[in-house]
Parts: sequence; structure tokens; C-alpha cells
Amino acid sequence: MKKAFIFTIFILLLLIPSKVFAHELFIQVKEDEASSELQVDVMWGHLRDFLDQANYEDYELYVRYPNGETELLELEKIGVQARAFVDADEEGEYVFWANRMPSTYTPGGGETRLSVQMAKATHQVGGANLTADEPIGLLLEIVTEESLADFKTGKVKGSVLFEGEAIPDVTLNAYGPKGEHLEGVSAEDGTFEFNFQSNGEWLMKASVETEEAGSLEGEEYELIGRTSTLLVDTSSSADDNLTSTNSLTMVAVFVIGLLLGTAITFVCVKKKQAKK
Repeated sequence: MKKAFIFTIFILLLLIPSKVFAHELFIQVKEDEASSELQVDVMWGHLRDFLDQANYEDYELYVRYPNGETELLELEKIGVQARAFVDADEEGEYVFWANRMPSTYTPGGGETRLSVQMAKATHQVGGANLTADEPIGLLLEIVTEESLADFKTGKVKGSVLFEGEAIPDVTLNAYGPKGEHLEGVSAEDGTFEFNFQSNGEWLMKASVETEEAGSLEGEEYELIGRTSTLLVDTSSSADDNLTSTNSLTMVAVFVIGLLLGTAITFVCVKKKQAKK
């Protein structure tokens, strides 16, 4: 029987400060429903922890519109991140991806590495044209098995692609909104599976390191480290649940208030009748 995948997940119950991990590039998307405009931020650092200073000119940000067309977006510097705006006039999934200019670093006095960073995020407008499961052609890319537009909690399945081909033995991490940290490696056929049990932003990260020597701007390196992230935001589901809960609470408060008011009125009327 052919193995579909060999995959190991470790759940770290203790909160580990994300500063012990290397920086990663990631994308956050927010929608202004009043103007139908998407605010897209490209960030360098750690989700929910801290952001590092970076030159926005070191980034390239692209979008694939629901109709399949792609565009290189113009970035501007906002604080420590780079930002772009997109008019979301068409219903469907907007897929964003970014590349960071390669740079070298030497961790702990060890071998010098060339760092190649990529990021991807999706945002759903309406309910049509689900395309997030279609690769966009990043050098290293996390592709989910199906669109996560309506995802709440549960299993997330997908593949890791390197130069368009599924690749095994890729180190994978997922960081959750409640401090969760899931780890694993891609299977022989490049597939993976994570189990997300809380609502909010989940950052998935795939990392590949190869022994390739070269030089960048006169500085020699011995290894190339490639990292790609995919940000999955399920907070809308949580917001829907919160809205439903708040509505029920308001109804309950109204009913209780009405009953108390009726009871107080009844008691007052009885007292007046007794005095007469």
C-alpha cells in the first residue's frame, strides 16, 4: 500500500518566545468594507511579537485578481512595514505574494548563508472564484489542498512546491493565535497536514536549506536558506461566532429586564391597593 504521507507534528504546550526563531517575511490583508479597498502590508519580523526595520524598496508585492490577471503593486513605507492598496471591486479570492531582496547573514559565527524570503496571503471577497489552491509560481510555495476562505478550525492539508514540483523533507512550522507551535516535515509526495484548533491568524512557514556556495555583493556564502510563509486568517469565523453570541446575550438581557420591570410594576400596584 502506497504511503500518502509520513508526517510528524509536535505541539509545544509551553510558550516559546518567537525571537528565538529567525525572522520571516509575511503579508497581512485588511478590508475596508465601506470603500471596498484592501490594505496589504508586507512585514519583516515575527507575527504578534515584533517587527524589524526594513527598506520597503527591498520588497516586490504582487496580486492575482479573481479573474486571473496579475499585477506588480506599488509600495509605500508605513512605519516599519511596506503597504499597498488594492480596489476589491470584483468578487473572489485575491492572492498576494511578495519577495524580499536576498541578503547574507552569519548566525552565531557559523557558516555564512544567503537568505531568500517569500510570502503569500489570500483574501476572499464575496463567495465566487476560489483559486487559492492554485500555485502562483513562487520558488518555494505552500499550496493548500483547497481554498480556506470558509475555513474555521480543523485539518489543513496541502503541498510544498519547490520550483513548481512537490518536494519531500521540507521543514514546516505553524504558529497559532494562542501561542500554538506546530512542527513537521513534508511527506515523500510533498504533502503535509496541520490541525488548527483555534480561530485567528495562523502563519505557516516552509524552510529549505541547501549547500550552494556563491557570493553576493562581494560577500561569500556557503549555504542558501529559502523560507516561504502563508498567512491564514480565520478570525472572521470567530467574529461571526462572537456576533451571534452577543446577539443572544442582548436578547436575554432584554427579556430579563422586561420581566423585572413587570414584576416591580406589579409589586408597586399591589402596595398602592393595600394602602387604600
